[in-house]
Amino acid sequence: MKYVDYIVVGGGIAGSVLSYTLMKYGASVQMFDQPNANKSSVVASGLWNPVVLKRMKKVWKADEMMESLQSVYPAMENWTQGTFYEPLPIRRVFHNAGEQNQWIAHSDHPAFSPYLDERISDVPNRILADHGSGLMKQTGRVQVNAMLAAVKAKLKAVDSYTEATFDWDAVESHGDGVKYGSLGAHAIISCEGAQSALGESKLDVRGFAPVKGEVITVQLKEDLGKECIHQGHFMIADGKAEALVGATYAWDGFHDGPTLAKREELEAHVQKVWDGEFKTVTHKAGIRPAVKDRKPLVGPHPKVKNVWIFNGMGSRAVLMTPYLAQNLVEHFMYGAPLLTECLPERMMK
Repeated sequence: MKYVDYIVVGGGIAGSVLSYTLMKYGASVQMFDQPNANKSSVVASGLWNPVVLKRMKKVWKADEMMESLQSVYPAMENWTQGTFYEPLPIRRVFHNAGEQNQWIAHSDHPAFSPYLDERISDVPNRILADHGSGLMKQTGRVQVNAMLAAVKAKLKAVDSYTEATFDWDAVESHGDGVKYGSLGAHAIISCEGAQSALGESKLDVRGFAPVKGEVITVQLKEDLGKECIHQGHFMIADGKAEALVGATYAWDGFHDGPTLAKREELEAHVQKVWDGEFKTVTHKAGIRPAVKDRKPLVGPHPKVKNVWIFNGMGSRAVLMTPYLAQNLVEHFMYGAPLLTECLPERMMK
């Protein structure tokens, strides 16, 4: 019987970053992945941003998460020999003078100054705006599909990847750990993302409030350059006269796929902010595994021995996952305390 330290179920952003982190700390891993089930990761924009621009508040544990992110993704590139980490300023376009004044005030505050450029700048050619813009610092994008593919190839090369649906009914207790077919492990970690959020996994995990998101790719008549423009929705251009536009939010219709109503919403946004012709070339939908109290689910399953949960990062998986993975792995290795506000037991009472 083959033995590994941890079985990781799910190969999206959470499972991929966690598998890397476990292996970096010397643990052996077997990932079980069903690529078609990555309902959120495969359509994610990959943006990271430590500030909630709509309310001008920092994300929970933003500084710690940024520190982890800036070391983990470049290290993952070296580990996989892939290219997917892309620092990129986010340009916040102001709707009025009040937003401009709010930006100036926040950029002078020690908590925000590492992330907000104090200067008010002009918007790029063809972007419609009357009140200028502000540039965010230390923001960027992970090319998610490239990262997932690179991690999958790395794990395959060391026989640590299985492309199959994981059958929770086949898990058995085995000594101090678990047995799954001919595979033994110390523990199983569920990183099933939207599968869990939609109740499609046989493992009972509660507390989710899934959110559907849709994005479109538009072809522009003129190259916008390498820009990420935030003006209610984001518009990410990578210098190829195309832009990714999104994302929408919906709390129903999870199995409906891309919808005409949301496509029209996003196209109306482009018409509002872009002074030029465009054509929609792709339209995709995904499910964010968000949690009711907006905190992730990280910790032991309250009712199933030797099973752990690593899920619930919602729309901020790229930002949150490196920090949360390090916290969980250091708990496994050194007994470091878990984040009490993230323990799954809070949702199972």
